[in-house]
Amino acid sequence: MDFFTQSIYSDGTQNYVDNPIPKLSDNVTIKLSMLDDDVTAAFLLRIRNGAEEYHEMKRTGIRGKLAYYETNIDVNEPVISYHFVVVRKNVIYYYTQAGVTTYVPDNANNFVILADFRQPAWIEGAVFYQIFPHAWGNLYKVIEHIPYLKDLGVTAIYLNPIFSAPSNHKYDCSDYFHVDEGFGGDKALEELSKALHENDMKLILDISINHTGNTHYWVKEKRHFYFEKEDHTLMGWCGYDSLPVLDYRNEELKDLIYRNPDSVLRKWLKPPYSIDGWRFDVADVFAKNDKVQLADDLWIEICDAIREENPDAFIIGEHWGDCTKYLQGDLWNTPMNYYGFGRILRQFTGLPELFVSRNETLAAVPYKMTAEDVVARTVEHYSHLPQVIADAQMNLVDSHDVPRIHNYEGYSLDKVKAVVISQLLWTGIPCGYYGDELGIDGYTHHDSGFRYEMPWALVNDSNQYLKLYKQAISLRRHEAAFSKGSRQVIYVGDYVFAVARFFGDDVYIGVISMDERTQKIKLPLDIVGTLMPQENIDVFGKAFEGSINGAGEYEITIEPESGLLIKLSCAPLRTV
Repeated sequence: MDFFTQSIYSDGTQNYVDNPIPKLSDNVTIKLSMLDDDVTAAFLLRIRNGAEEYHEMKRTGIRGKLAYYETNIDVNEPVISYHFVVVRKNVIYYYTQAGVTTYVPDNANNFVILADFRQPAWIEGAVFYQIFPHAWGNLYKVIEHIPYLKDLGVTAIYLNPIFSAPSNHKYDCSDYFHVDEGFGGDKALEELSKALHENDMKLILDISINHTGNTHYWVKEKRHFYFEKEDHTLMGWCGYDSLPVLDYRNEELKDLIYRNPDSVLRKWLKPPYSIDGWRFDVADVFAKNDKVQLADDLWIEICDAIREENPDAFIIGEHWGDCTKYLQGDLWNTPMNYYGFGRILRQFTGLPELFVSRNETLAAVPYKMTAEDVVARTVEHYSHLPQVIADAQMNLVDSHDVPRIHNYEGYSLDKVKAVVISQLLWTGIPCGYYGDELGIDGYTHHDSGFRYEMPWALVNDSNQYLKLYKQAISLRRHEAAFSKGSRQVIYVGDYVFAVARFFGDDVYIGVISMDERTQKIKLPLDIVGTLMPQENIDVFGKAFEGSINGAGEYEITIEPESGLLIKLSCAPLRTV
């Protein structure tokens, strides 16, 4: 790809859309930037009531060697879908969220603006922190350590299941209507929610409404709530007899789960508990049982019920693959973003691909993930999302379901830093797993190895993990480039990529290398309109070699298997 096509850029942030969440009948101004190099014309092509409509874009500004074009459109329908058409040197370029082509693209990757969308205001700059309650003892222990969480900088807590259940993981629920007494009971949740909200933190609870445990009282009293096998025993999720699957053909079940005013999903959203949203376990397989496929209709009803109770409720679905059908603005806010982030970064940093490794034949095939694959897989996910949904993606690497990256043999702190930087470089909300910020111990061959007790003894000023995470969280919280900024890939090598995050006049460039050798790369600063940094030290204090070459590129040297995050500033924007 040449520098010109690489420079063509727009998105749905405030950098390029003056009102990213308009109301019906509003007008919005949309911008496009590219190198100021023999451009004959630029158009915004929108789909208006099903038909194509061209809007000519006017050249309105210059920033360094970048030219800015803009046009104004009316918001006449709930979903505004568009892409760009650029003419240069007798070539027509088409630009969608999937990139630049010289052929007419379909509309699957168009930019999308959602009218009258209600984005929870608190997600801007948010940082999630996942707690496995058993590892902390009980909910009162979480209350006790709120000062630690506040000092760390997190803004939202995601708790694994806390409802009554015999196991320590609580996915085998025996009563949805009460918090497990081992965690402190209902009163403990009430006090936790109150304490978190007093400290400006949100609370998300985890639940499985796909199945219960076999000790749930419904198994005896409401057996018709469950799927039965041919031998009249209950069907277990994933073959586990201890986790009988719920059958949503039953109207009474739907009443109890989400329709009644005091139903499970509504009860905990109301005072005195007032939780801020739900994370749904195994959402990818929910209500999908061979001939009985109810998921699509149920998700509409469930999400509507939740938002009827709390319009700002945040909805997370556990999904490990492509789930963009649920991410168009009317259902989930986000999946657990393994597909668009976590699985990618784990594999790029040398860890086994989570699903490929489960197939003996596939696992035996040698493969080292390239930077090009990182970019392609990221585009595969994000190019199908409206910007407001992209902004809400829950970007995690570790969780209760996967080994902690730093517990793998040979996984250095430099690699961890590269992953943490990547959480700032990807659009969405970073999510940390308890103890990662302390370098918690563990092992990788069984899930008990990544559910260790929280190691409070490791909280000290000399802990390098803690220092790294605190700095990264502070950047996410306080730098607009990471909370509401644009994201543009500016360099892709064999095993090195660079991404610019920018908002207004502030630019950060993150460089991630998983090459086993030191690499010297050339960053084309012109394509994002940036100036040379004043010193070759990244924001975490890491010095590196860097200089501007004769072509105006920023040549830097990056060490093996490491990451850099460099702050720059934009050239001044001039109107024309």
